[in-house]
Amino acid sequence: MKDRFKYLSTLFILLLPCLLVLVGGYFQEVAGHVLLFLIQGYVAWFLLYKAGQPFFGYSVTMSLGAYGTIVLTEIYHWQLLVSVVMGTLMSCVMGIGIFLGTCRAKGFYVGMASFLLAILFPKVIDALKPITGGRNGLYFDGVYALMDTNTYYLILVFFTVAIVGFFFWLMTTRMGQTLILIAENDQLAQAVGLNTFKYKLVAYAIMGLFSGLGGALYVNYHGFISSVDIEVFTTVYIYFIPLLGGSRVCYGPLIGTIIVILVPDLFAAVERYQRILFGLIFILVLVFLPDGVGPSLERFWKQLVRAFRKVPVATN
Repeated sequence: MKDRFKYLSTLFILLLPCLLVLVGGYFQEVAGHVLLFLIQGYVAWFLLYKAGQPFFGYSVTMSLGAYGTIVLTEIYHWQLLVSVVMGTLMSCVMGIGIFLGTCRAKGFYVGMASFLLAILFPKVIDALKPITGGRNGLYFDGVYALMDTNTYYLILVFFTVAIVGFFFWLMTTRMGQTLILIAENDQLAQAVGLNTFKYKLVAYAIMGLFSGLGGALYVNYHGFISSVDIEVFTTVYIYFIPLLGGSRVCYGPLIGTIIVILVPDLFAAVERYQRILFGLIFILVLVFLPDGVGPSLERFWKQLVRAFRKVPVATN
């Protein structure tokens, strides 16, 4: 019951950005950017921290959904909806392929393989410059040729809530509980007769599917993508989103995304040292708040409530 309340509260908070349509401008644009990375943050929360799979190639699956959408639409003149579906499926297939290619490896080597892929993928995009635009990128009207900015923004909000809600629901199902068991003790899960290979394969397929869909939503929202947008730091930021916010709580990726996306704006005046300062924040949070910002704030709130209840009420 307590977890369900947290799930519903988180989804309600995610619906609040709809109100920014009344304001528009900069705040709505930033909120949309936060929502796009929130999707990737929950993908990482699910695969890495709930299913226990050491994956670091989120920028690859995200960019496949984005490039599949824009290339098929602009270069090959496919219908936009078909391009989005195909880009999402390409990302799903990539997720499955990465798992099949690394399933024989264990621990550190699995994560390193996907991290190296995240490093190399922008180089592949640069090498395919006649199609992908390389560092110069590709522009397209995308969904804005069909609807106005406010309509697509509302669609983005509801897609985000639906995706996050799906992950919450999945964690309450038998499959979700099995993935958590595998994450806690893989060998024990195999010993009791669970087909861990099948469950891990499905987890990677789900990761690729929603990461690719998030990429398709991203490129439609911004109308542009280049190899600079999918550099290795993109996957690092996505990886740190649930870690900073708190991987053990359902609202952790929400807090982590706000930190990862909004904090750099505070260092806009010193852009040259932005990544150094951001890295320092990562280190400080990991050292002083090892459970993440979310659980620490929750403990502080509970202590504050207990202290308030103990304060005697003065009577005349």
